[in-house]
Amino acid sequence: MEINALINKPQSNINTNKKRVIAASIAGSALGIGTAVAGVYAMAKGRNPMTTLKNLTYEEGDVLLIGAGSVLGGLIGGAVCDNNKKNLKPKLREASQQFIGNMVFPISILAGANKLLNKFVIKSMENLSAKDIVIKTAVCIASLVGGMELGNAVMNRVNNKIFKEKVKHDVQAEDYLVHADDLCLTANMVLKDFKQVSAVTSKILPLTFIVAGSKTGLKVFLFL
Repeated sequence: MEINALINKPQSNINTNKKRVIAASIAGSALGIGTAVAGVYAMAKGRNPMTTLKNLTYEEGDVLLIGAGSVLGGLIGGAVCDNNKKNLKPKLREASQQFIGNMVFPISILAGANKLLNKFVIKSMENLSAKDIVIKTAVCIASLVGGMELGNAVMNRVNNKIFKEKVKHDVQAEDYLVHADDLCLTANMVLKDFKQVSAVTSKILPLTFIVAGSKTGLKVFLFL
């Protein structure tokens, strides 16, 4: 009986800690997203008093703010509730990969690409042709995918020096499935001038970022 208790206790502790960290990471990420959306809404309302949550659309900077809220919220929630403080380092590393590698790089590249596209290729944003939509979609997807690959490659080098350990964070096929925000962001950025489309994407977009925040807080628990 005593031997079994000694054997089972560590696993029981791990499972209890895991459940607590899961709940805290998701809740923290959701709170961070909600706070960021409230900030974006307040700023938009200040610029245009007619703005409502129903007609609120997100620009690249707004998306980064929401992403930061998600990652920071998930990090804080997961770190505070994780009994093993040695897990803080991998969580911090995951936070930088998620925000800088998977958000700052691809979204910044997307913003630059859109400016060039709108200046030299797209004649009118109000009357997009089928060809314009195809071009913008292709540029958007290429910017997000290429930016994510570049961002993670850069952050691998940076984090290896900061944390003094060599860890390669590759973008796997499942990462693109997990990052549903990229697909939603593509639709939002390409078709944000279409009110019926933007009304849907504007509601879905913030929620998709809960994945990034949750992954940050749950780092080291994802495969246990």
